Amino acid sequence: MDLQQQLTHSFRGCDDLTVRSYADGEVTLYYFDHLLDGAQFQQIVTSFFEDNPTDVSIMRMLSTWQAIQEPSPAASERSFIADILKGRIGAVYRSKLYTVSSGSGSTRSVEATEKETLITGPHDAFTEGWSTNVSLLRRRLRTTDLKVKKVDVGDSYSQFVYLVYLEEKVDAFALDEINRRIQLLHIDEVLDGNTVAKYLENSPFSFFPQWYDTERPDAVVHLLTLGKIALITDNSPSAMVAPARFLEFFASTGDMYERWHFSIFIRLLRLAAFMLSIMFSAFYVAVTTYHYQFIPATLLKTIVSSRSSVPFDPMIEALLMEFVIELLREAGVRLPTKIGQTIGIVGGLVIGQAVVQAGLAGNVLIVSVAAGALSSFIVPNYTMETSLRLLRFMSILLAGFLGYFGLMLFLIVFIMHLCHLRSINREYIYIDGVPFYLFLKQNRVPQSVTHPSTNITVGNHQEMTSEVRPCHQHAKPGE
Repeated sequence: MDLQQQLTHSFRGCDDLTVRSYADGEVTLYYFDHLLDGAQFQQIVTSFFEDNPTDVSIMRMLSTWQAIQEPSPAASERSFIADILKGRIGAVYRSKLYTVSSGSGSTRSVEATEKETLITGPHDAFTEGWSTNVSLLRRRLRTTDLKVKKVDVGDSYSQFVYLVYLEEKVDAFALDEINRRIQLLHIDEVLDGNTVAKYLENSPFSFFPQWYDTERPDAVVHLLTLGKIALITDNSPSAMVAPARFLEFFASTGDMYERWHFSIFIRLLRLAAFMLSIMFSAFYVAVTTYHYQFIPATLLKTIVSSRSSVPFDPMIEALLMEFVIELLREAGVRLPTKIGQTIGIVGGLVIGQAVVQAGLAGNVLIVSVAAGALSSFIVPNYTMETSLRLLRFMSILLAGFLGYFGLMLFLIVFIMHLCHLRSINREYIYIDGVPFYLFLKQNRVPQSVTHPSTNITVGNHQEMTSEVRPCHQHAKPGE
């Protein structure tokens, strides 16, 4: 196998790599165009290669480049590949390797994402250009194991999505399943990754998201090292990642930059807030409608006093207030930022006070609805938060018609559905090891996706993965 064949083999699956030959194939250039400065690249290449180059002019040009001269051919090839992954232009001329800097490519200014704001950690985020998004990943994962597969999903006209994964880490069965489902797609438009992901779900009628969406490159890098696949589309600032686990939606990227004690505590707090948001108003409805004998006498007196002038039963009262909360939430999102914040704060205070004074709802219910709404904001993932909002209405209806029995029925169906749910044929509810152990051994990849020992460069740090064999290699399709 000659040098160029070895390079082609090393970069197999990297559809974002550009390979161009000049001077009748004498010189071959390798580069990632999204890591380069386009103007400087044209200045470097055009003046030397596209105007009847000769051996003398080629050697004069390459004399200004950095020659790769390692003790062995294999070491030279590794250095050559590493330079290309850093954003340099690589040239092969008569079995010799050269690289040159071409300036920085498409980078995003330091700007925090609005959806996933953090106190600690990097503040860059994906943009609407796929090449920029891939470059943000390659700057963090400088390895040829990072593969970018270009897939055509357009039906009436050609549109592309990009599957990004680490070849040595990826869940091979999940990758094959995603490819198979994409090949079966017949859609006319790809607005963003969510448009494609919803067609690739196992259970399209489920309330729960089966793809994890994020605008943060560091979050995607972390998930890629766990064996997952990212789906990136043009004109979308989000990456969709699968297979997704239920508990991953309660883990913020900022948890990786905190002490493990606090990270465990805050994740448990988010999970508790999720359940509290679903059950708080429903519990109020069940207690005040059917099971008021369980309420302490002092509190019961307060509830009776607050509801004395309310003409509705507790279920209608709770649904009305939840509907008002949803109106305020949507108004705050759709209006400009400063006006939206004003609507959320002033609207909540004014409307809440007005509703109580008008006798349309009691004070205790206002507190319950407010506590549930506040708890929903703790969930860090927006798509999971939208699922929560729908579940809240279902729990109130069941509590209003069936009381505690309705609440228990809701919880049983809720848990059974989560246990039955699959993301790319992988379990949605899955706890990989003891959480404390995972935090103490953060350099280990979870057992379910760990491959044989492999060195992966993440940023400027090198990590050694665990040597445990992946369980998905022994699993049968569909398990």
